[in-house]
Amino acid sequence: MLNLIFTTPTADDVKHYVNLFGSNLLEDNMKIIATDDDGHTAVVFPLKEEVERLGEEYIRSHAIMKCSKSLGLWYLEYSQNDYYNDTERNPEKVIKVKFCEIEHNTGREVYKGIDTERYYLRDNSYPREDFAKWYVCGKRRVPEDGDEPRANLIFEHNGEREKVRYDDWNGVAAYSDTYNRNFNPVVND
Repeated sequence: MLNLIFTTPTADDVKHYVNLFGSNLLEDNMKIIATDDDGHTAVVFPLKEEVERLGEEYIRSHAIMKCSKSLGLWYLEYSQNDYYNDTERNPEKVIKVKFCEIEHNTGREVYKGIDTERYYLRDNSYPREDFAKWYVCGKRRVPEDGDEPRANLIFEHNGEREKVRYDDWNGVAAYSDTYNRNFNPVVND
């Protein structure tokens, strides 16, 4: 079992980071000190906003300590998957889209919401993986547009569906368990 202490970075922590990076990178961070039953200790400095959003109880229930054999250090991590993929927090929602085009320089698929007229981008440029990164845009398409959607959105095009979910590895996307090869407009139009 892990014992977690939530506190603020000490003056020594700040001094250490200033010496390493030339500035106080801990200004908006908290400090979590974890100790396991064998006396190993790990420290992590998450953003205060992240701790407030997830809550201490969530972090306690998802925290695990691991040892980096190459560095000889213990570190603490906690997955945010359960938080973002919670269907009570982020209920499933179907968004019907129509295919518009394949973006010239990026190869991303551009879709438009049938009901909302918002644009959505589907970056399906990972040929060896069943993976597509989705982006939500406004009602006008502009270069460099697109924000990460929330988890549990289901995009529907010509009867084919693809759901996005959160994973610590790469944020919100359609991963192998929700990716739909038939969503591709070349196959599906």
